[in-house]
Amino acid sequence: MNITTESGVKKRPLESGRNYGEVISLLASKSQIEYSEEVLKRTKALDALFDHVSRKTDVILIGGSNGKSSSANLTAKLLKKEGFKVGVAYSSHFLTYNERLAVDGQQINNRDFTDVVDKVLTEAELNKINATAFEIMTIASLLYASQEKAEVIVLEVGIGGRYDATAICNPKIMALTRVADGHSDVLGDDLDEVAGEIMAAAKPGTWFISSEQSKLRLQKMKVFASKQDIKWAMPIRKLASLPYIYEQLYGRVASLGERVAQLYVEEIKGDFSPFLRGNLLATKRGQRGRPTLEAKRNAELNPIKSLQEFWRDDFELMRGRFELLDKEKPTVLIDNAQNLDALENLFLGIRLLHYQKPLRGLALVLGLKKTVDAVATLKVVRYLMKKVSGQLFFAPLPGNVDSYSTDDLVKIAHGFNLNAKGYNSIEQAFDVAKKTVDDRYGLVCLTGSPDVPSVYWRSIREMKKF
Repeated sequence: MNITTESGVKKRPLESGRNYGEVISLLASKSQIEYSEEVLKRTKALDALFDHVSRKTDVILIGGSNGKSSSANLTAKLLKKEGFKVGVAYSSHFLTYNERLAVDGQQINNRDFTDVVDKVLTEAELNKINATAFEIMTIASLLYASQEKAEVIVLEVGIGGRYDATAICNPKIMALTRVADGHSDVLGDDLDEVAGEIMAAAKPGTWFISSEQSKLRLQKMKVFASKQDIKWAMPIRKLASLPYIYEQLYGRVASLGERVAQLYVEEIKGDFSPFLRGNLLATKRGQRGRPTLEAKRNAELNPIKSLQEFWRDDFELMRGRFELLDKEKPTVLIDNAQNLDALENLFLGIRLLHYQKPLRGLALVLGLKKTVDAVATLKVVRYLMKKVSGQLFFAPLPGNVDSYSTDDLVKIAHGFNLNAKGYNSIEQAFDVAKKTVDDRYGLVCLTGSPDVPSVYWRSIREMKKF
C-alpha cells in the first residue's frame, strides 16, 4: 500500500524484492552520468526522500581530471590509519558496481549492495525521479556510510562542478588533483574555467586544496576561493615518499591524500596528528615550547609509524591504475588512462621500468575515444618508442563507445613512422601483441580508456583461466 505524506511525497515499503542481478541490470540500463541543472534537482529530491542523508556524515570531495580515484583511495587509507571509520565512493568501476563503495577498507558485499541500492531505486521509481546510475550510487553511498556509522566519507566526483550529483553535499574539504583535458567535451577547453567550474562544488567554509602544478592557474583558483569564502590551503608541492617507480607517477597524488587527511584531523576534528606531521611529538592544540617529558616518554614507549614506513608497507594502487601483472608471460601492464595527461604519466612509468631493467620489446594495445586528440596522443607515443623499442596494436573500444576506427589510427601512426596495425577487437590485438615481445623481459601494455582494463579482466583473463 502506498502512503502519501503531508508534503505530497509517496511512500511505500522499501523492499522491492529485487535480487542482486536485477539491481545490477537496472543500474546498467540507466544513463550512466549527466551534467546539467536537472542532475542537482533529481539528486536533491532523492536526498530529501532519505531525510537529507548527505548531511549525516562528514564529506570530503575529490575532483580533477586525473588521479581522483587514487587520491580518494589513499586519503581513505590514511584516515583509517588515524583511527576513523571511513567510507569511500568511486565514480566508476571495471568489473562490478560493488567496486564503487567501501567502508573501513572493505568493499561492500552483494547482500548489502542489493539492499541499499534497491532502496534508492525503489524511491526513485515511486516518485518518478529518472535518476542516472551515478546519482543513484551517490545517494546509496551516503546512505550506506550513514548506516555503517562511518565518521567521514570520501566521495570521488563524477564530472565535477556545480551540476555534479556530489554537489548536493556540504563538504568539509574539497581536493582537486589537477586540471587537464579530461572533461573538455563537457566542461570546455579553457582549463582555467574548468578549474573554476570544478571548484564550484565547494561551499562557503569548505577547505580547499589542490595538487595542480600550474602556478598561474593556482593563483586564479585562489582568487575564486576568496570570492566564494572557501578556505584556501597551501597547494601541494612535494612528492610523497612512495616506492620506486611510483613516487614519480603517484607521489603528488599521495601527498595530496596526506594533506587532506591532515586537514580533516587538525582543522575539522581539532586534533594533532604526529603521524601526518612527520612523526613529531604530540602537543596539545595551542601548546607552545618543548614537548613535555611525559610526551617524550610516551613516544619512546609507543613509537608512531612514519609516513615513509606506511607507504613502504601499505602502498597499493587500485585495479586498473598502473596495474603491473609481472607473473604473466610476458608481463602485462594495464592502465585506465583516457586523456593525454594521463597517457603521458603512463608512458613515463614505462620508461622508468625500462631504465630499471631494459625491456626486450614493448607492445602497446591502444583503444581511443574520439574525444581524445589522436594526433597529439601519437606524438607522445612516438617519443615513448624512441626510448623503448616497440609496436602499436590498435583496436576499437567495446559496446557503443564512439571510438576511432583502427584504419584512421593506423594511418596517423604511419605518418609518424610508427610500426602499427589495426585489429577487430582488444582480445585479438592482445593475442597478436603478446607474441611480438620476449616472454620473460617483454611488456604488453593495454590502455587508452577505462574500457580496456575491463576487457582484459572480463574477457582475456577469464579465457586464460578457462
